[in-house]
Amino acid sequence: MNFLESIKVAMASLWANKMRSFLTMLGIIIGISSVITIVALGQGSQDLISKEFDKFGANRVVLQMNWRENPRYEDRFDDSDVEAIKRVFNEDVKAVSPRTSFSAKATKGREDASIYINGVNSDYKDIENLQIFKGRFLTESGVKGKRNIAVIDKELAMKIFKRTNVIGEKLIVDTNWSKLSYTIVGVYETPASTFDKLNSGENPTRVYIPCTNMKKLGTGGRYYSLEINIEQNKNIDKVKENIIKLVERRHRNSEKDYYVSYTAQQEKQLLNKIMGTLSTVVGAIAAISLLVGGIGVMNIMLVSVTERTREIGIRKAIGATRKAILIQFLIEAMIISGIGGIIGTILGQTISSIIALTIGIPPSVSIITIIIAVSFSCIVGIFFGIYPANKAAKLDPIDALRYE
Repeated sequence: MNFLESIKVAMASLWANKMRSFLTMLGIIIGISSVITIVALGQGSQDLISKEFDKFGANRVVLQMNWRENPRYEDRFDDSDVEAIKRVFNEDVKAVSPRTSFSAKATKGREDASIYINGVNSDYKDIENLQIFKGRFLTESGVKGKRNIAVIDKELAMKIFKRTNVIGEKLIVDTNWSKLSYTIVGVYETPASTFDKLNSGENPTRVYIPCTNMKKLGTGGRYYSLEINIEQNKNIDKVKENIIKLVERRHRNSEKDYYVSYTAQQEKQLLNKIMGTLSTVVGAIAAISLLVGGIGVMNIMLVSVTERTREIGIRKAIGATRKAILIQFLIEAMIISGIGGIIGTILGQTISSIIALTIGIPPSVSIITIIIAVSFSCIVGIFFGIYPANKAAKLDPIDALRYE
């Protein structure tokens, strides 16, 4: 009997016991579908993280105060630090802006909304890649003049003014300890983020005002954060370290670790590592169901060998070799597991797509992953089918023919 005939005999045997064959596949189907679902959502999450952090800016560096080391007020950044960084690193740095933020309330008549006030300079538009919808962003002259001007979000404009054309309108900013009126000079549009779908709450929008104006709101003249855009093809880590050294020299606090930094790349790698570990652990748990499915294949194949003892005896009596019997039962185990793997893959992709519609994470499964999943299910079938197949192949034809 050649290989093709062995497949035909195996398929005929499985078709004769359709329900039993399907129930045998069930463990494999559940195992493969679980693994595919987890891999699809895990890879989709990593792709989403990469996409969202790319919006943040691959060359973006944030310097902040290291509050664990209890830095003094004098150790915070000031406007002269910004100018020094621009001057010393003019070939390495594209844009530098301080950023100080706190929560407040924006009001206009009877309308109000929760906001985050962000004190920045004119460079911040390029750092954040803000899309100006109406008007303009903060200008250098406006920042130096400490003017009461603001750039607000399109959604805030609609909420407070019920329209987006609000250039020149006045907005009251209430911080509880002070209240100031700001003239709106620009409206920006916040790009849609997939992370917004994961957040059912309402996030306060950001309102940008000159960093030099923050003192009027009672924050002092220093900043706890600097945001920097590094030029393309520059060594970000090296430039970042040199900037920290410059700031330390200027504030005479070298080796005190008063400043910490992070980049979008660092944050992305950390989150990807967490997601990768989580997917691996959950995937390993799901893979246990494959082991259970494999044991199910072995048990059913043992039952099949027992039921077909006389058939095996007849086949051996008319010349079937041990190898032919072994191959036939291995093919049956492989077909059960292979078909179960294919169904499980389709089911896993379907489940991950349904879950994706709910939580907003697009599933991602590569062709390689699908091939590996189906191949692995076949390997599981062969591994757990070896013992029953070997038992069938070793049956003595005389004893098999006597079996009732």
